[in-house]
Amino acid sequence: MNKLYKMSPGHSMNLVGIEEHIKRTESLLCMESQEVRIIGIWGMGGIGKTTIARAVFDRICNQFEGFHFLANVRENLRSYTAVDLRNKLLSKILDEDNLLEQPPSLAVAFTKDCLRRKKVLIVLDDVDNSRQLQELSLGVHDLFGPGSKILVTSRDKQVLIKNGVDAIYKVQGLNNHDALRLLSLNAFKKNCPKRDHIELLERMVDYAKGNPLALIVLGSSLYDRSKEKWYSALNKLGKVPNPEIQRVLRISYDGLDGEQQQIFLDIAFFFNGAEWNHAVKVLDSCYSSLQFDLSILIDKSLITISQNTLEMHDILQEMAYSIVREESKNPGKRSRLCDHEDIYHVLKKKKVNSIVCEYFFSRKHRSLCIVNTVDFPSSSKYIYHML
Repeated sequence: MNKLYKMSPGHSMNLVGIEEHIKRTESLLCMESQEVRIIGIWGMGGIGKTTIARAVFDRICNQFEGFHFLANVRENLRSYTAVDLRNKLLSKILDEDNLLEQPPSLAVAFTKDCLRRKKVLIVLDDVDNSRQLQELSLGVHDLFGPGSKILVTSRDKQVLIKNGVDAIYKVQGLNNHDALRLLSLNAFKKNCPKRDHIELLERMVDYAKGNPLALIVLGSSLYDRSKEKWYSALNKLGKVPNPEIQRVLRISYDGLDGEQQQIFLDIAFFFNGAEWNHAVKVLDSCYSSLQFDLSILIDKSLITISQNTLEMHDILQEMAYSIVREESKNPGKRSRLCDHEDIYHVLKKKKVNSIVCEYFFSRKHRSLCIVNTVDFPSSSKYIYHML
């Protein structure tokens, strides 16, 4: 069975846009070298890190004496100890089922000796804490035999840097051509979209911004649906978040501390697309450790800096909107407002409380008329216009 597995081409043959990712990752691994290489694969949730690692693993595993793909490290460490996971992984790699039955001192010495003599391939998928690699004791180059390769996927760049990886591959979204193809495959089970659906597909591709998870979920949800339902689904984009997509993305947000979460929400509501220096100047007056916190958001792929512009993926921004909407059914009691109807409603009905007023006041450098928490100008439309 091991020989047959090594001969199998794997499932990556049918993956859209995967070849370029495989090529770049293999280049970083330096496959022809006898050097032990530890490579990180980094990117936002749903961008395809695990898929790329699996595709590379399937493609090259037949070149190694031992190999194992350890999936969902973050989830597994909730059910198992690091020692349990490490022992199971090493038993697979060394093909020694009785490893766990050995006395601890003998097992450690035996394992180290075997690993140094063996060329192995290991994938550690979804590592979200630098301690996890240290506890697994798998981030050390001299632990493995010549030519061994280790792949680690993570949403957090610092997890990879702190464990001394040799290189980091940042995963970018699919280009428009591949995104359209992936969406079509899931919506119609064919590479080429229907002509009368092209405009609808292009709008969804623009929304997903190359994120494979979003494309797959959207396409699958519209499979065998009428054109009217397609239009209805488009109307929900940006307003009602898809729970399957949000569940994956929310993991990164939940891993932030309280102040970092507030900065993330601020950027989503007020500074997505803003000039970097301006955004930093405004936010710096509100948070004590802004530069550090912004670096955390960047490392976790929650924000990016492109040509001095602060940017956030649309589906992450949608998640932020959803998080704030959950604060209260009453828009006037939410910490931030973005929907123009909600803004007009709370101003017209004088429903804005002091917290919201103060929030707009500090974040906007007094550029708004809301400076009094009790009395509003008689013309609420004037305030709405300025907003």
